[in-house]
Amino acid sequence: MSGNMNSNTSNRGNEGLKALREEAGLNKSQMAKATGISARMWQRYENEGRMPESIDFVLRTAVLTGKSVDEVLKLIGFKYPSREQLLQEIENAETPTT
Repeated sequence: MSGNMNSNTSNRGNEGLKALREEAGLNKSQMAKATGISARMWQRYENEGRMPESIDFVLRTAVLTGKSVDEVLKLIGFKYPSREQLLQEIENAETPTT
């Protein structure tokens, strides 16, 4: 998946992820278990601003909160690349380096 997953996170943590957990009505340990990760990893995501990398995590979070995958991605800080950015990546990958 291409995109910038670190845009809405900081040393303060990921407020969007915290809001999703609170909306689900679960504590950190419960949310971690329900999304298939360790409690420590959830803490890193929510408190330390680490970004989830698993689509399974995003899907489970969407189901738990009743939100779409797109809404979850936006809330946790995923930034979709523009068409131009994707085309530039293709061009850069196809250009041989000398």
